[in-house]
Amino acid sequence: MVDAFMIIFIYYIWLVLLLLFGLCIGSFMNVVIYRLPRIIYGTIDDKPFSLAWPPSHCPGCQVQIRFYDNIPVLSWILLRGKCRHCHRSISRIYPLTEAVTGLWFLVVYLFKTNGEVTLTTSPILFQMVPLLVLFCFLWCITLIDFYYYLIPEVLSAGLLWLGLLFAALGMIPPSPSQSVFGGVLAFIVISGVRWFYNVVREKEGLGWGDVSLFMASSVWLGLSQVPLLILFSAVCGGLLWVIHQSYCRVNLKNKLPVTSLKVNDDLPDPLLYIPFGPAIALATLILYLT
Repeated sequence: MVDAFMIIFIYYIWLVLLLLFGLCIGSFMNVVIYRLPRIIYGTIDDKPFSLAWPPSHCPGCQVQIRFYDNIPVLSWILLRGKCRHCHRSISRIYPLTEAVTGLWFLVVYLFKTNGEVTLTTSPILFQMVPLLVLFCFLWCITLIDFYYYLIPEVLSAGLLWLGLLFAALGMIPPSPSQSVFGGVLAFIVISGVRWFYNVVREKEGLGWGDVSLFMASSVWLGLSQVPLLILFSAVCGGLLWVIHQSYCRVNLKNKLPVTSLKVNDDLPDPLLYIPFGPAIALATLILYLT
């Protein structure tokens, strides 16, 4: 009886730790989402700026955020979504990213264990890693592309090389050859579509970021899934277009910025262009899970 109780107790402690770890990873993802576009666009006034420096601070009053105000989700709730010093609003994206990531870590673990109480974690964690990594990369790419019309090459390249590594280690379904050929096929097809559209319409329809993300996603899914990835991305793109247009029109009608995270004035007109990265990311995750 005591042994059974201890096993259950340790199991739930493990779930809590896993949730907390996911929340912390989500907090770091917020750093990537906020800082990486600014590093790429070069909008930091020549000040030292990286993912690690300067420490977390309010973009309004520039006051460094104390550790007790930087607790994932909880601090945002306690501060009612505002900076402690200047009372500037803090985007809901921050707690959303942290909460979704924490819950994703928890749900993936429960899914891999079929909800059974077990303390045998090593093989399960090994199986979880690719799905957790894939989600984190796709979430960052989705939000960055949504707000900045940008898919950082460092993220798509990282996703591609990690996919090849996991395929070589047998951690994802496609074989190494299927991953390589999938990436090559996606690059050829999407590059061809991009070139054809540019010639016919005399304007850019797909960015190279979309091409690189298609290529990276195909490495994770394998050669046989490339046609479905293209089809699902188109369908998801249509649905997300409706959501994106509604979001932009409501904000413009209320004289609000389309995004509070805009970093320069060279971004495309949000009513004429939509970010395609979120559609590719959603299609990739759906196909990987199925």
